[in-house]
Amino acid sequence: MALHDMEDFTFDGTKRLSVNYVKGILQPTDTCDIWDKIWNFQAKPDDLLISTYPKAGTTWTQEIVELIQNEGDVEKSKRAPTHQRFPFLEMKIPSLGSGEYK
Repeated sequence: MALHDMEDFTFDGTKRLSVNYVKGILQPTDTCDIWDKIWNFQAKPDDLLISTYPKAGTTWTQEIVELIQNEGDVEKSKRAPTHQRFPFLEMKIPSLGSGEYK
């Protein structure tokens, strides 16, 4: 936003996500709080973990896996948003939830 466009700018009160470091990597504070659980995660035999490089098609890969698991049934794949069907193990953001068992 250009400086001259900011004359009427007002802060909407949105709170920024608090962050901290874990092993030298900046993470949301809520993720830092459960880091031991993340580090000690043990997959179950029927767990399917998706691992991609950042900005390399993670959502696309999640959707393809979902369709394969549902034998191509698009309606079953629409049952919930992607972040609910495929929680991120390494990140906990209160507004999105996480892969942590409740």
